[in-house]
Amino acid sequence: MRISPTDLVLEIGSGNNPRTRSDILCDFAIEDDGERGGQIVADRPIVEGDAQALPFRDGAFAYVIAAQVLEHVPEPERMLRELMRVASKGYIETPSEIAEWLYGWEFHRSVVREDQGKLVVRRKDFTSPFGQLFHELARIDPEFRRFHDTHGHVLLVRHEWEGRIRYEVEAERMAETTATAAGASDALLAVLSELRERKRPSRWPRRWISEIKRLVPRSLAAWGKSVVARTRPRRRVDLREVVVCPACRGDVTWSETIVTCSRCAIDYPIVNGIARLRPR
Repeated sequence: MRISPTDLVLEIGSGNNPRTRSDILCDFAIEDDGERGGQIVADRPIVEGDAQALPFRDGAFAYVIAAQVLEHVPEPERMLRELMRVASKGYIETPSEIAEWLYGWEFHRSVVREDQGKLVVRRKDFTSPFGQLFHELARIDPEFRRFHDTHGHVLLVRHEWEGRIRYEVEAERMAETTATAAGASDALLAVLSELRERKRPSRWPRRWISEIKRLVPRSLAAWGKSVVARTRPRRRVDLREVVVCPACRGDVTWSETIVTCSRCAIDYPIVNGIARLRPR
């Protein structure tokens, strides 16, 4: 990611595994782990907010990270516009369509692909019958887990943008069978084309990285990342400097237990030290 040392970085949907470079975190449901891999990490300034109505000032950040978020939201175009509103550049990551077919996340609402530098988003119109099988393989089978860890180019869409996000939201198709067949075919052709064009580097480095990741307990890895995040030099920013009302973008005032919008007078609670700034 093209992040400068002085950039103020926001991470949307930081969940249980935020990036060490992120300065401020934002997640939709602080206390609900149903759509993430574990308990929320709150080792730096964090607020609860909706990616479709972010509680931050226009242009407050130099860079915004949104990994494994876009596929969750009901209105992806609103989220993409919000990312461009609060930051001048950023990184978006989602599962590829092939990954959606393999793992079958029932709570994902959209399927994303990249077409000549443009994100193409459509409503998820299929249910995979294989999800339980491949999730279990990833959990218990080292060989399959190694495949998962070393084939991000097949299983992930990774899109870095600057200035504006090039995107298209596809209209819903009339026939589900036609939609799924066309979508799967598009995804397969794109991956095959990439595999044929790319040089095949040695997989040994990636295999060793995969082995190390498998051997290190997730709790220990999360603790190590948290230590690095807390000790690395970072810009110190008071949340009061960047937060606005998510409903009207008015200025807010803070008390010990409530954040209040000075324009529309909506109160947002502060629970366990975290401001809950989701629109009502």
